[in-house]
Amino acid sequence: MFLIVTRSFPPDIGGMQMLMGGLSESLVNHGPVKVSTYESENQNIYENKSSLDIERVKGIKLFRKYRKANLINKFISENPNIRALITDHWKSLELIKTENIRKLKTFCLLHSKEINHSIGSSLNLRSIKSTNKADFIIANSNFTKNLAINVGIDSKKIHIIFPGIQKPHKISNILKIQAEKIFGDAFPKIITIARLDKRKGHDKILMLIKNLKIKYPKIKYVSIGLEKKKKIYQIFLKNYS
Repeated sequence: MFLIVTRSFPPDIGGMQMLMGGLSESLVNHGPVKVSTYESENQNIYENKSSLDIERVKGIKLFRKYRKANLINKFISENPNIRALITDHWKSLELIKTENIRKLKTFCLLHSKEINHSIGSSLNLRSIKSTNKADFIIANSNFTKNLAINVGIDSKKIHIIFPGIQKPHKISNILKIQAEKIFGDAFPKIITIARLDKRKGHDKILMLIKNLKIKYPKIKYVSIGLEKKKKIYQIFLKNYS
């Protein structure tokens, strides 16, 4: 059995949700998978189609992380057949007891935003202490690995695995027609898939597109993502696209 502990999981939408959902579904080919995560809107629709054993923890954010950790610790102590524990974040590993972690192989995923804290700060010390529990620390890029080393995380445990994607689906003719309407004879075509959030850097891409239009008058940029601060990005689109 594989035990997945994550804060982000389908049917919620986002990069981490897709990563943890895809990882969990892929591991089913190698044995049973239990997922411990938080409740989500429309979770029953997703779970009815899934072969995963998903435990959703409810409650106020401040308390549910402790309730979730208690449930995980109890589950590990009662199930000796767990092959590996995989966590999406050092915070998901933080409250799991060390004596329980020692019973199995532990993997902790690492992302730059979650470890980018001042050296010596409370969050920095907590992240180091938590990741030290893991047998393997999985960075999603060379940048993340180097950042982790710089902030004090054990370099000997860090391995780089770039995020994967699901096998591409066959594109229907209707979608091909829709894409042709969007892009026409545009060249080059640039697409980003991310929330419309300032830290994602859409504003810099839009300013870059404005400069590139001098050389590539038919360039087209399409941004796909959840709306956030919509009015700000409408202004950017008007001025730079």
